[in-house]
Amino acid sequence: MRTHTRLLVVIGLLCSAPAAAQLQRPRADVTAVSPAAPATPGSVVVVSLKVRLPKDVHVQADKPKDPSLIATTLSVDAPAGVSVEKISYPAATELIQQGRSDALLVFGPEFEIEARLALAASVAPGELVVPLRLRYQACNDTMCFPPARAEARWLVRVAGEP
Repeated sequence: MRTHTRLLVVIGLLCSAPAAAQLQRPRADVTAVSPAAPATPGSVVVVSLKVRLPKDVHVQADKPKDPSLIATTLSVDAPAGVSVEKISYPAATELIQQGRSDALLVFGPEFEIEARLALAASVAPGELVVPLRLRYQACNDTMCFPPARAEARWLVRVAGEP
């Protein structure tokens, strides 16, 4: 009886391992691109976030057609003296997913989001750390996975008095 039970446990583990691997949520590889040149107080800097997904994976656009899907959103935790003027998402592409009659609006597998950050005139010289968070819902051609998050940070050098 024990051998039979052990055999059933081993078979169950072997059968569930591939299913668990297939259901593993795809992860986005994100790279925060900071300005190369120092910024000046009172100026606007343009930063971006490069996103790379595994092959054959996409994410929902920032404005999906289906309200039940999770929009891709970039959140910026701007430090004192920094405000977000604008976040620009790339143009979405339409994709027909197996089993769906309507097209999805998606990004990927590689895309870039741009942000304009306004620096107050009172920002002190030095290095500003601007944390960011990307929330997304990755999908492949047959299914969508639970939402996920990726974090990064921009480093903005602020020049002192000339």
